[in-house]
This record gives sequence, structure tokens and C-alpha cells, in this order.
Amino acid sequence: MFATALVGCGGLVGDDDHGADEGEPQSCASISTPVGEGAGEQRLELVATREQIPGIADQPTARGRSLGVLHAFDGRLQLGYGDYSDNTGPIAMPAWDPRLGAFVDMGVLPTEEVSFFHAAHGALYSPAIDPDGHQESGGVYRLDCGAAAWSVQTPIPGAVHVYAVASQGETLYASTGSVNGAPALLMASDDRGASWTELLRRESDPDRYSRFYFMAATPELLFVSGRDYPNPGESFAWIRRGGRSGAFEALDDPPDGSLVPVVLGDELVIARFSGSPGISDHLASYRVEGQAFVAHEPWPVPGSVAKLITWAPQVGEQDQPERLLVLMARPDGGASVHRSADLAAGPEGWSELVRLDALDGDEFVSMALVSNDLYLGTREGSLWAVRELESAPAGMD
Repeated sequence: MFATALVGCGGLVGDDDHGADEGEPQSCASISTPVGEGAGEQRLELVATREQIPGIADQPTARGRSLGVLHAFDGRLQLGYGDYSDNTGPIAMPAWDPRLGAFVDMGVLPTEEVSFFHAAHGALYSPAIDPDGHQESGGVYRLDCGAAAWSVQTPIPGAVHVYAVASQGETLYASTGSVNGAPALLMASDDRGASWTELLRRESDPDRYSRFYFMAATPELLFVSGRDYPNPGESFAWIRRGGRSGAFEALDDPPDGSLVPVVLGDELVIARFSGSPGISDHLASYRVEGQAFVAHEPWPVPGSVAKLITWAPQVGEQDQPERLLVLMARPDGGASVHRSADLAAGPEGWSELVRLDALDGDEFVSMALVSNDLYLGTREGSLWAVRELESAPAGMD
């Protein structure tokens, strides 16, 4: 069951071979399936241990071995891991294919960590968080629907780190980090990462450097946050209202920590973490009113505790809109998964889908839903699945 099926090309596709002018994107394989009312079998199953996942077993650090991000795309489950602080790349990119019951080889990315995915425009994007050449400029990596491997897009000059990717309409955004004396940049691309235009910069003093760590967009809003170094540094955040015609406004007194935007439809909530989402503590949440951060906790409260671990989209299906899944910590050490179609509905707007017992010596830190199976990654690098999260439609076995 856990054998690696090497159906990928084993390497990267260069921009010359797989560039932005190759025609219309192919259709993606489905990641959803019709479901009925109520819970399904919900059988928790170990899919693969860390040693059985190509690439993760070879990571030398605890952070590098953590299966910190999962994303459903083109019928498969994409995995992110690595440690850019300790330079543990390049990163092999296996994807779990539920149809094969095996990992497929999607190439190797020339970066020290893969910690973020964003789907848009018939492709999945991941930022070059730390290209594995010394102070080399990075851009974004792109996996097109139907492609056998990831492709490297045009580097952004001066972007020694690219931390996040977002989209608004046909525009793709990337946020960057700098070396001493250079600015953090927010860049835009209208050709799927083949070329870039500067939208916003945060200047750095000669002995300091700045990083735009987190970013997300709704149809009308674009939010970006970061900080400068060395410590003690200053947190900063901007928001743009009114779509592409709006102007960026600096927000007042951003809280310390990682200010991570969570988006569902037109709603945007800022979740504050002590570090990276999933593998660090959730400290608080906010909404943006005017130029201020206002305390706001829209999350479900299982067992009197509202501790957000991570979240994942559930694509719209049948007559359902896109919804959001959240993984919440429970007081007993376990976790629970909840779903909402409206972040504005607050804690009462969530329905609990499944409860998960605590793992022995490990914990869930990432999740993604593929065809009614909920996949969960752990801090120790294992991959689990809740099989048949919801019941089958009436009339189907």
C-alpha cells in the first residue's frame, strides 16, 4: 500500500518548457465527491509513517520532519515540509494519489522548505521560501493541472525569501523578505508568475532587514503582514480595500507574533500565532476595522477551549458554497474538526464533523479533504486519514 509509484518525471520542468504562454490550463481532476446527510464511517487510518514518505524521512531536524502543510489539488494530496532555518533542502515533492494508493513523484523543488500552497488559475502555487543557492532570488513554483511535475517561474529580483502567494481575480501576488538594507516587497503578476510588478515595499535601515510573511485576499481586500529584524523588531501590516483600484493603508499598532489571514468568501479574519500555523500556539484572533485590529474570536469552542490549530478549504459541490474546515485542540489532548460556510456567523456558525483522540507522542498539525477522506499530517511526519468523513448519498452503497 505504501510503495512509491514513480509516475512523475523525477525533476523540475523549466519555465522555457512549461511557461505561461502554453495555452489554456487543463482541467483539474476532482478533489470532491457527492455526500449525503450525516457522518460517514469516519475510520481513522494510518496512511504512512514518516519513514514511508519520500523526502521527509531524510530530514535532519524536528521542524523539517513535521508534515506541516497539506493541500488537495488535481485529485491528489500535496505535502509540504522542510526547515529553512537549518537549510534542509532541496525538497522532494511526493504527492499521495488516492486512486493508486501510493505516492507519486512530482519532482524536487530547489528550496529549503515548502510551507505554503495556494490554488488559482488552474494551478497550485508554492513560494520559494529559501532558494537553495546562497542569497539567490526566488519566485514561485507552479504545478499545473495535469502536469507531471512542478515548474520554476521567473525569480523576483532581490527576493531572497518568498513567503506567501495569494490571488485576486486574474492577478497573482507574492510577498518577499530581504537581506540587510533591502526592502520587503509585495509583487503582482498577471501572467501566472512569469513576470512581476512591484505594488508595495517596506524599507529597511542599513543594518536591518524586513519580511512580508503572511498574505491573503478576498475579492475586495488584500492583507499583508510581517516584521523587521534583528530583534527586537517591529511588526507591520497593510490592507488594501476596493480591489485593485484601492490604495494600501498601514494598520495601527499590529500585535506581536505571526498575523495570519484566514479567508472564506468575502470574510477575512486575522489569526495570531506564536510562530508558524499548525506547529505553534494560537494566541488570539482579530478583525480589521478601519485601521485597527479589533479582538474577534469566530472559532468553535469545543469543551470551553478555542485553540485553533489549522484550517483548510472545502470546495463547493452540488448546491453547496465553498466552506472552511478548522482543526481545533481539545482540553483532553485530542482534536476536533468543524465546518462553516460563513466566518461572520461566529462560534455558533460551526458544525462539528469528527472528534479525534490524542495520538501517543504525536499531534495533528495539518489537514486537507480529498474525495470525502480527511487527511491529517502530524508533527512527527506521519500521514493519517479519516475515511468516509460524511455518509454516502442516498441510494449508493
